[in-house]
Amino acid sequence: MEETITPISPIIKKDNFFIARIKKYQVITFTFGFLLLNQEIVFWANYLTGKDVFLGKPSLNILFAVIGIPLIYFLQWLIVVWVASKFTRERLKEKFLRHPIATIILFILFITDLPYRLSGYWGGNLASIFEVIVYYAFISFLWWLLVCWISEKIWKKQRFQWNWYKKIIDKIFIILPPLYKFVLGLIVALLLFLLLFLLITKVFHYTGSDIMKLFNY
Repeated sequence: MEETITPISPIIKKDNFFIARIKKYQVITFTFGFLLLNQEIVFWANYLTGKDVFLGKPSLNILFAVIGIPLIYFLQWLIVVWVASKFTRERLKEKFLRHPIATIILFILFITDLPYRLSGYWGGNLASIFEVIVYYAFISFLWWLLVCWISEKIWKKQRFQWNWYKKIIDKIFIILPPLYKFVLGLIVALLLFLLLFLLITKVFHYTGSDIMKLFNY
């Protein structure tokens, strides 16, 4: 009598919830990490120079910077990741194609209202302007989802199909992801260059002639 040997399948160790989400949504994670770093830099720069005090006591300000700001961005990251997990690329594209009127109207409202949202940030750093745009775009996206949900409850079938609109959506889904990564990378590179320049000139007290001599050497 032959004895059958059942092969033992290898045990695959799964990543925990946060590690899995970080790996799956790397661009979102990098965005929030960068915005958190920028907010911490702005906070400490204002606090140490005495320009702005968010809370009355110094100990509360330090506690807010160490715990409060990271907690706020962590909760925002959780919300954005949760929303992103509900939609695949194709499903989101289908929703855009199904609701052309809602998409066009809300996009026009977003574009026309954006300068007002940015009016108080034009004198600030580039990362703060980028953060306002990203934040307002996400809020507008949530409103768009709500309008689409209401529309689907009223009209069960798609009522409008425009070829020109479909072509625009197809191009946006092709161009927007790499464009966003390029803009984000450019902003990060510019801010790193600015921080390096401030470190050299303010901390080490190098002048322009000193830097030229260093490179010529």
